[in-house]
Amino acid sequence: MLRFIFPYLMLAIITATYLYIRYSKLGPVLMKVNRSMFSRFNSDSFILIIIIAAVSYFLGRYELQTLTSPEGSYFLGPYTYVFFYGALLIIVILREFERPALREKGISTPRGFWKWSEVDSYRWSKNVLTINISRGSKKRMEAWQLEPEDKKEIEAVLKSKIKKKSKQSKK
Repeated sequence: MLRFIFPYLMLAIITATYLYIRYSKLGPVLMKVNRSMFSRFNSDSFILIIIIAAVSYFLGRYELQTLTSPEGSYFLGPYTYVFFYGALLIIVILREFERPALREKGISTPRGFWKWSEVDSYRWSKNVLTINISRGSKKRMEAWQLEPEDKKEIEAVLKSKIKKKSKQSKK
């Protein structure tokens, strides 16, 4: 029975560890950002969900086809592995649909979390907020399409948390 509960237990431990590390590194949430879920800036999330759904389907199907033990020896019947892949898919979907959050010590998004010191700059283009992040030599950009009424509140939090980088004067 432990071998059937083990994947679920590992999934729960990984999820809990991620949430704990994120909270300990970034602190409590100051503000959740209401981004538009169905925009071109989230297309990679939908592609990831589709890929994991397809892989889960084929792995679950493979497990059912290669089932060698009698049905009675499985904890949840012959569909034990299918339930696991379904749980994995639900966790991925929940993570990808999570709203970005401006936190006390940084920003958390479905794609990762960054401290305020790692945020280089931000800019607005109509209702799209673009945040430039650099961690070491790696640079990345986060773009969110936001609701217009949230713009002033988000701007106030960003101005208070992001320190202006001093530019060296050219002689």
